[in-house]
Amino acid sequence: MEAGKETIEKIEQLVSDRLVVEVGGRKYSPARLSPVMYEPRPATLGVHNLRGFCGFINNDIDKRIAGRPCLIVVESPEKAILVSAVSGEDLKREALVEAAIDGGLEKFPFGKFLSQEEFAISFRSLFVPKKGDDFEYVLSYASKLTGGTQIDGDDDGITQQVSVKRGLSGALKDKVSLKPVVKLSPYRTFREVGQPESEFLLRVRLDNNDVPTVALFEADGGAWINRATENIVQYIQNAVKGIPVIA
Repeated sequence: MEAGKETIEKIEQLVSDRLVVEVGGRKYSPARLSPVMYEPRPATLGVHNLRGFCGFINNDIDKRIAGRPCLIVVESPEKAILVSAVSGEDLKREALVEAAIDGGLEKFPFGKFLSQEEFAISFRSLFVPKKGDDFEYVLSYASKLTGGTQIDGDDDGITQQVSVKRGLSGALKDKVSLKPVVKLSPYRTFREVGQPESEFLLRVRLDNNDVPTVALFEADGGAWINRATENIVQYIQNAVKGIPVIA
């Protein structure tokens, strides 16, 4: 049985794809004429905090850091990496260790309206109270929005007027103007460094069942990112000597 034309062409193509040509002592693939190189490098070690990241660098258990040109790059408030200078014929950098915040850590759901209980639980566990900020103010106000509360609101987009009533009589219990902007420090970067303080819009509204809900909206335009990376750079510079750090 003779092979058809398509079969023969397929076999020729397979042979061509696998063929390696040596020119001037260097191997090339005829498909793209790219050098065939093998530069073995260890897999990047991953850690979830800056303490482990700096500890690995200082201990240098693989003896691949001391005496070699390296650079620490803070890529974001959630990631830092130690890379070597370019090396080998392929001129690639070696990523030795990477610190990245555990993706399983809970984050506060900014921009989402939560019930009083949901808000209070998340707020207490995901914000850092600081002297002079609005942590206690926000928590105190949210605690007033319990079962049986009614809210009459007047929101001009800047200041929200809220009247809180309780009980079957509907008697006025409290009437306040919510601060248009509150200053808070949520967990948004590595826990070893100071959490940057930012401005947030605090808003209250009733859901479809007339239950009061609370939300926080980010209002600093992402300026916290620069402060967070600066905090990370400072932490690493204090813990690791002799290696430049950039962000």
